[in-house]
Amino acid sequence: MSDDLSSTSAAADDWPARLTQTLVGYVDTVRSKTTGNVLDKSRLLVYLLAAALIGAVAALLLLILLVRLLVSLTALFPIVDEGESWAAYLFLGLVFILLGAMSWRKKGA
Repeated sequence: MSDDLSSTSAAADDWPARLTQTLVGYVDTVRSKTTGNVLDKSRLLVYLLAAALIGAVAALLLLILLVRLLVSLTALFPIVDEGESWAAYLFLGLVFILLGAMSWRKKGA
């Protein structure tokens, strides 16, 4: 009989700890359903922005490489002196104009 009384009093004395654990469980559930999604989406946004920045830098470097390569190749033509870049820019301009015209035509369709 005294064991039942002591266990009941021990359980009664432990109610603040149980209440705290219950409240912490509810708070963790609400937090995971609200801020967990926001944190995941913001992390995705940061990664996408970093990838876009790296892609833009890579595209710019590839364009510079293409111009330098075309300047070297156009030096092989007899009408272009070595070191002149007008033929490379003319070629790239024509390519970009053709790509733009094709894109413009698809836009209208």
